Amino acid sequence: MMDSNPTERGAKPKTNRQNQQKHRVVRKNPPRAATDTRNIYITSKTDFKAQQKRCEDLINSGAKEIYLHCMGYSITRGLNLALRLIENSSGALSYAINTSTIKLVDELHPLCDEDDITFRQRNNSALHIKIYNNSLFDIVIPELPAQPPLPTPNYSARAQRTPQEQ
Repeated sequence: MMDSNPTERGAKPKTNRQNQQKHRVVRKNPPRAATDTRNIYITSKTDFKAQQKRCEDLINSGAKEIYLHCMGYSITRGLNLALRLIENSSGALSYAINTSTIKLVDELHPLCDEDDITFRQRNNSALHIKIYNNSLFDIVIPELPAQPPLPTPNYSARAQRTPQEQ
């Protein structure tokens, strides 16, 4: 009996795993978001101008620093946003960048009720940009503790000595 789809030379043979994934729906869960209002998560779905306005509003409301978090495809958008904020600040803002790898978990939902939901773990690159205010008006100069006064030399006693005493 002949195969209906003969494999070509050099082609990878079909595996059972590929067939399993065709019968499943992948649901990519987003990573957990922090509840701090200074954390801004950059996505490619949100309007760029809206993200820029939100960052500017936070900085103008008195926040000393904000954090931009972006993953994968949104990294270039996060970098562009950070550079735009710094450019518009006339030198009042500065930035620091950290990279990381984030572990994400995908759910594989079966199309038929016989199978169970399975999970798949994958890694994704992430970028964390700290934008902070480096204005001269916000610099706090610590006060030094009071120093004891230095002893003052007694020049009059030296002048009364004879050359032989010295």
